[in-house]
Amino acid sequence: MSSFDIAAYRHAGIEFYKDFMGVALRPGDFFESMPNEKSPADALRFLCICAGIYSVAATIFVHESHFLYFFMFVANGLFVPVATAMVLSMVLYISGASDSDYPAAFRITAYAAGATLLLAWIPGMAPFAEILKYYLIGTGLVKTVRIGTAKAIAVLLATIAILLVMLYLFKVLTGIA
Repeated sequence: MSSFDIAAYRHAGIEFYKDFMGVALRPGDFFESMPNEKSPADALRFLCICAGIYSVAATIFVHESHFLYFFMFVANGLFVPVATAMVLSMVLYISGASDSDYPAAFRITAYAAGATLLLAWIPGMAPFAEILKYYLIGTGLVKTVRIGTAKAIAVLLATIAILLVMLYLFKVLTGIA
């Protein structure tokens, strides 16, 4: 491995650490500077790393079928933020938010979901991580899309309601009990 490769990996690790600490400790400042500094590719990279860490850590607590559960955790860590961003961008469009588009919704959702995935693998912490995720998404909406707090709460509640209806329909159509 050349010194260039080592420097590139070190830089990527430092960027991941900075992003995580920004979202975790100063979400308002992080989301306010995000449109100028972060691309959807950066958000996807952050989400993939967090989903990988989450999947490995959560698989430790599974007693059987580690391979299957690992891929289920990866799919959960990657698919849920993408679906949330799709519904969120639709609700933002319907609500008339001017700075809303799918890449902005995806960046907000990817950073919020990725940061909370690093807490969700701890037994008993998943419900609190989910609440924290929606708080971070709301903060991102206020700071990035520049909508008011009341409108951000309304958009989040509508997004959660649509996601719950989609989950219920999925359950009914697949026959999963």
